[in-house]
Amino acid sequence: MDNYGYGGNSFGGGGGGGFMAGESSSPSGGKSEGNNTTLRPVTIKQILDATQPYPEANYTIDSQDVSSIVFIGQVRNISTQSTNITYKLDDGTGEIEAKMWITPSADDSMDTTDDLGKSGKDRNGVEINGYAKVFGKLKTLFGDRKVINTHCVRPLTDINELHFHFLEAAAVHLFHTRGAPPSAGGGAPGGVGGGDASMGGIDNTTSGGGNLPAMSAVARKMYNLLKLEPQTNEGLHAQVIAAKLSLPMADVARAGDELLTSGVIFSTVDESTWAILEY
Repeated sequence: MDNYGYGGNSFGGGGGGGFMAGESSSPSGGKSEGNNTTLRPVTIKQILDATQPYPEANYTIDSQDVSSIVFIGQVRNISTQSTNITYKLDDGTGEIEAKMWITPSADDSMDTTDDLGKSGKDRNGVEINGYAKVFGKLKTLFGDRKVINTHCVRPLTDINELHFHFLEAAAVHLFHTRGAPPSAGGGAPGGVGGGDASMGGIDNTTSGGGNLPAMSAVARKMYNLLKLEPQTNEGLHAQVIAAKLSLPMADVARAGDELLTSGVIFSTVDESTWAILEY
């Protein structure tokens, strides 16, 4: 890896790390919260070891703010109550609970406890013993017990996403604890742009991503839209992209696959909703 994606113009900004703009402050993923909108990939052990500078402050990992995090774990239990759904997850480094609050508008879309007992999964397809990706904020309950307030829990459809997540969490940790690595083979200044294609190798000094991996014109248009278009933490759905670029859905799907393969975007709430990996 030539660049871990942090510092300066990387992964959505320095300071807090992360790679997705648009953080949700409410449990249901509604209102946006100020400028602290970065998302950091972590392991559960990092979550459990996170520290809080003072009461009510955001937690920190590697001395960096982690107001918003993403992790992947195996679902050990799903508990559905009238006000929330609690997921117990284990990623091999630790175990933690993620709590999704049920709003009145979402109440009728959630499984009841009986339905969950019969199917073993919730309406989003998250099932016990399966793997799930969790987006949320780290909170403390009574007795200093940590829990994740989540606005999005989705099942993993590709186990490679699990391996990529651990690599990404390790890369971010190394950046904050050891600093940016030198450029490989005398690449572009600052180690950006001559990077490994699997990490994008992107020069973010221009809005178009001047040193993007080779790609089709449609893929570049889609990349620029995802980079510049105001959006929530969920990114943009393929239908929205098709409408904004006046392209057929088939072309958008092909461009999405191309950008996913290049490692410059990632899927969020489903396989047709994408956000950009900011470098």
